[in-house]
Amino acid sequence: MKKNILIIIGVILLYNTSKAQSFHKGAIVVDLGVGLNISKTAIEDEYNSQVWNGSSFSTVRVKKDTTDRAGSVVYPLTVEYGVKNWLGIAGRVSYSKYITGNDSAGGIKANIRGIDAGLIFNLHLIKTKRFDMPIGLSLAYSNFKIDSKDSLQSMAKDNGLSYGFAAVPRIYFGDHIGLSFNLGYMAYTYPSVLFSNKNDPNINDNDDRLFKLKTSGTNIGVGLLVKF
Repeated sequence: MKKNILIIIGVILLYNTSKAQSFHKGAIVVDLGVGLNISKTAIEDEYNSQVWNGSSFSTVRVKKDTTDRAGSVVYPLTVEYGVKNWLGIAGRVSYSKYITGNDSAGGIKANIRGIDAGLIFNLHLIKTKRFDMPIGLSLAYSNFKIDSKDSLQSMAKDNGLSYGFAAVPRIYFGDHIGLSFNLGYMAYTYPSVLFSNKNDPNINDNDDRLFKLKTSGTNIGVGLLVKF
């Protein structure tokens, strides 16, 4: 079985080096896109609480786990360089605008956004002159922020990591211009979300709160390609 797999990979590589290709060593590909991320969220909330025991108050540690769903519109920009005919390394930055359903006090919707910056490692094993389908692995630094837009300027924010993989078919209409289509999986982890407002820069300290947020789900999107 392993021998057959190696033969298939060898045939693909031989085919890809025998014709004019849409991706090659030295190529630079810029991709500006828009996508939708639908994910499952997992919250771990741990804090101290004062409990009346009949004669006095005592401190107990409360732990709550909550799961939910979330959606966001993602605007990514990637710039990829062809290290080999079959390998590309890309820098990626993206802005995510989360879809909010609940209003904060005063009927104003909270602003929830994320900013990512990192690298993608793309394998280009299937490609022709006008078609390319890299399989990519990504790892990025991520910044997450919730702005409640209330009178106290309540806010929550954290720095974390995002990682995932995706298949990104690319179709070129000529030598330089094309479209990309993204289907992948993305996960985010924020280990210590900090709550604050204009009166208190660290509300977490009030009850020794530890708030963790994790999300994971499907990402789909489309982009405009320019190849140099």
